[in-house]
Amino acid sequence: MGSNWLLALGVLCLLAAPLHAAKDFSKPVEYAPIHVDDIEPEIVSLEQLSRGLSVVYYLEFFERHLDQIPRNGSSTFIKKTGPPVFELNHQFGKEEVFQTGTNRGVALRMQGYLVVKDTGDFEFQALSNDGVIVRMGGKTVISDPEQHSDRLSNVGHVTIDKAGHYPLMVEYFQRKGTAALK
Repeated sequence: MGSNWLLALGVLCLLAAPLHAAKDFSKPVEYAPIHVDDIEPEIVSLEQLSRGLSVVYYLEFFERHLDQIPRNGSSTFIKKTGPPVFELNHQFGKEEVFQTGTNRGVALRMQGYLVVKDTGDFEFQALSNDGVIVRMGGKTVISDPEQHSDRLSNVGHVTIDKAGHYPLMVEYFQRKGTAALK
């Protein structure tokens, strides 16, 4: 009788441990502000530029964090190049995410340049559902990479000392449910 209780207790602990250890993605997360002051514009010829951000989609992406987005040429996800994205002000709801043909299981990487005409201190913030990371000049400006419902990211404080073209990369994913990127 005693060994059956130990077995039952052991099974209960095994079942309870993953549930207890699982991340609660519904709770708000507060990220510290990010301060960036050492970025430089790139020298870019006008012939190299086109309007919008180039975009690569990764379909069937049901991960819970942007650290799973492919970093090199190989990927287990379906890779698809889309038309340029001209605006990051989308409350997709349960509609298609950009021009992916789907409303779930998609990650994307957008790249281009942010043209800065005036120098000074700037603040960046994103509203997303699910995760988003924004890099400017190779430096992380916004970091909210986990699965979550609609929420505001940390504030990125960026000091720009020179006008010019700053490389911009936005990574985002939508696992399932509703989606937003603003």
